[in-house]
Amino acid sequence: MTRRIAYIAGPILALCGAAPAFAATATPVTASAEVLEEIQFAVLLDMDFGHIAVRNPAVGGAVVIDPSSTSRSCDPSLVCAGTWAVSRLELSGSEAYVQVNFDPSFQLTGPGQPIMAEPLFPGGPGAVVHLTGGFTVVNFGARIVVNPGQAPGSYSGDFTVYLEYN
Repeated sequence: MTRRIAYIAGPILALCGAAPAFAATATPVTASAEVLEEIQFAVLLDMDFGHIAVRNPAVGGAVVIDPSSTSRSCDPSLVCAGTWAVSRLELSGSEAYVQVNFDPSFQLTGPGQPIMAEPLFPGGPGAVVHLTGGFTVVNFGARIVVNPGQAPGSYSGDFTVYLEYN
């Protein structure tokens, strides 16, 4: 058996002889990067739902400030009066695309139980806006639900907006 292995291995080793050498080549590859300015924002206008009166204390209702049309609507169970406003933010930074996200809800607090609010943004959470020339202005609205038996008084709250280059 030892002879047979040696005999078979001989021709195989002959086939595995030295391979021809190839010359190495180098190709330059370019890399680049752009460092973007930090995204800044300024609040140009705070959101204001105006004055809200409840027609029947046993029934609550919703008030919506639409950021796309900058309109306000009230359920028939409520009376909306006075001035009101969308929230208006100016975003600035590098000319690039920015993704806008926000918490899905926040509360307005005051003398009675908290009023739940849902921020509204054109395109919804994750929408992308372009900082043309390094800035843009965006509108935020919200939907609030006035609770049945809501105590009279002033209510306020904050919501968080997250901005990230896309």
